[in-house]
Amino acid sequence: MTKPLAIVQPRPSRLSAKLRRAIELRVTEGRTIADACAEAGISPQGWYKAMKRPAVRDHLEEVQRRFVAEVDANRGLIKAQALQVALELMLHAKSESIRARMAEFLASDGKAPQVSVNIDARQGGGYEYRRPGQRVVEIEEEPISSEPE
Repeated sequence: MTKPLAIVQPRPSRLSAKLRRAIELRVTEGRTIADACAEAGISPQGWYKAMKRPAVRDHLEEVQRRFVAEVDANRGLIKAQALQVALELMLHAKSESIRARMAEFLASDGKAPQVSVNIDARQGGGYEYRRPGQRVVEIEEEPISSEPE
């Protein structure tokens, strides 16, 4: 009698706690690789060697996705807190200009005023450097005459 083949589940990746900590520090706190490795207790060479493994890269991507999702979830709360601070400044600031700015800020639904910048790119080159002894050639166009030659 033959036994049915069991479905083999992939083995969970075995990442050390130090490597996991270094990845967390790198992603969530924006540390450099050297700083994250130093605090976690691994060498930078160990980091680079571990990053060659697909399981480690997958874990890094998972931590990054989780971090971005947490930041997006907190965005509404942070925006509400910022609007509350702006309201406090508008009501209780000693400077009249700060109160006026906060009133404009809150009236524009929490968006900063846009700055209009006009750049005229049709102007000539501005300064030109001429080396000593260099000749400058100016080309002049001949006027177009209406008489045939």
